Formats: sequence, structure tokens, C-alpha cells
Amino acid sequence: MVLVFCAVAGLSGHAQTWPTRPITLVIGFSGGTGDTIGRPFAEFASKQLGQPVVVENRPGGGGVVGAIGVSRAQPDGYTIGLQAVGPMILRPIMDPSVGYDSEKDFSPIALLIDTPNVILAGAKFSARSVRETVGWARQNPGRVTVGHPGPGTMGHLAALLLASDAGFAGNYIAYRNVTLLVSDLLGGQIDVGVAAYAPQLKATRVLAVMTAEPVAFLPGVPSMREAGFPGVYASTWFALFGPPNLPPDVVEKLNAVTNAFLRSEDAQKQFALLGVQALGGSPAQLTKRMIDDRVLWSKVIKDANIKLKN
Repeated sequence: MVLVFCAVAGLSGHAQTWPTRPITLVIGFSGGTGDTIGRPFAEFASKQLGQPVVVENRPGGGGVVGAIGVSRAQPDGYTIGLQAVGPMILRPIMDPSVGYDSEKDFSPIALLIDTPNVILAGAKFSARSVRETVGWARQNPGRVTVGHPGPGTMGHLAALLLASDAGFAGNYIAYRNVTLLVSDLLGGQIDVGVAAYAPQLKATRVLAVMTAEPVAFLPGVPSMREAGFPGVYASTWFALFGPPNLPPDVVEKLNAVTNAFLRSEDAQKQFALLGVQALGGSPAQLTKRMIDDRVLWSKVIKDANIKLKN
């Protein structure tokens, strides 16, 4: 009983004293959605915690450099990281020598947001729906051209998942960025595109959003369930992590701050403009999402024999 009391008292004491100095929020990207969400989160968390939360961008390797930095930080609550599904789940599958184990080398804190992938039609492609697209692709094996934002990206894997589920073969074309993908869609150079939603994609013809239910920022666009392909879902999530063995009371405080941020009016307005969905929830929910995604995308990656190296 004495040992239990001492342990609880120790945690309580840590919760009351932390934080006593600035916290570093490592963002594994320079610019983009992660940075756009991370900076207002840092500002909100600074006010809630009573200490500055300082953003430190550590780009490189598609988020890998930032992830390595967080995984090797002291578990004292003064270094945390904002990361995405790519470096946390996809990259370690494609490159086991990446430098960390996302199951063991991090303390999950909370999911932040989700950016769903969308299926886009080229200006000269006749199909008006996902079902028509699949029908044409089945009748013309290997002829449908499918653009995506690069090998191993969520857009690439989402396209492969659709092809596998629907039973067709595609001709996949990698683009350096979404802007180039949109340009070729509008010019009719490719038939279909798959990418994480971004406001500039509204200029194209959006056939479906790769979610179970419709999303408010794309009115009139069917979900994959409505399009006739339930289970073909793909999205890019961002979440908050700490180093391994982060004290439970620190995780609890950071989780509470994250959920409060996601509920805030300012954040909700920003999410609507960006076309992202707030997630939140408990550390256990983030852990489950990671496990589920690891199972799903491991199969897609291995079936396609996708391998990347730093």
C-alpha cells in the first residue's frame, strides 16, 4: 500500500510541476499541412500550459529526420513531435532500416487531424463516377493512367488499394507535387488522379472522397461507400507523439490540451478552410489507428513490392 501511494504521489507531483520551462514541438516538415496545423496548436498549448511551446521544423526524408529526433529525446515532456502517417507507418514498412520502430520508440499522445484522399478525373476522361472509371479500367487492362504525388505516398497507396479491391490494372504516373498533378488532370494528359485533399484540387472533377461518409467541405461528392466501394478508405492523419517512456501524467496533460485545441472555434474554422477533419481522442485510439493502418498498408506495400531508402 505504501509503495502504491508513493508511486501515485510521485505522478501527482510531476503533474503539478510540469512544465516549468519551454517545450519544443518538432514538426518533421517545412510548410504544408503539418506546419499549418502545428503552429496554431503551439500557440494554443502555450496559453493552456503556461509555458512557451516553440516550433522547430526539422524537415528531411519526408518526416523521418524529425521522427528520429523525437524518438531519441529525453522523456521529460520538453520535446514532443507532430508527425504524419507517412513517417510513422508507411516509411518503416518500405524501409525497415529507417532508424526507429514506431511501435516502441514513441509515446502516442493524440490524433490531430485527418486529410482524406480523393479520386479525381482528367478533363478528357469520359467516366463520371468511380464505378464508371473501374468499368472502363477493367475493359481496358493497363490503359487507365493514374497520377499520384510520388512513390510510397498515401495517394500512390490509395490508388493501388482501389485497383486491388476493384480488380483492375493501372498505369501509374508519379508527380513531384500536387500542382503538377492538377495541371495534367486539367490538361487531359492523364485519366485519373489520387491525392490527399487540398483546396487547389477543387479545380478538378472530384469523383469521390475516400472516406466512409461524405465530408462537409466537399458537398455533393460521394464517399467510397456511396460510390459502391465500401472499405476502400485512405487518409493522411497527423498526430502528436513524445519520446518513449513519457510520464503518463505528461501524456494526459498534452492529450487534454490537444482535444481542447481541436474543439476550439478558431481551429474549427481553420479546418474547414483547409479541408481537414478534426480527430482527437485518447492515446489508446491513436495506438489502435497505428496498428490498423500498419496491417492495411503493409499488405498493399508488399503486394506492390515498394521499397524506399534514405
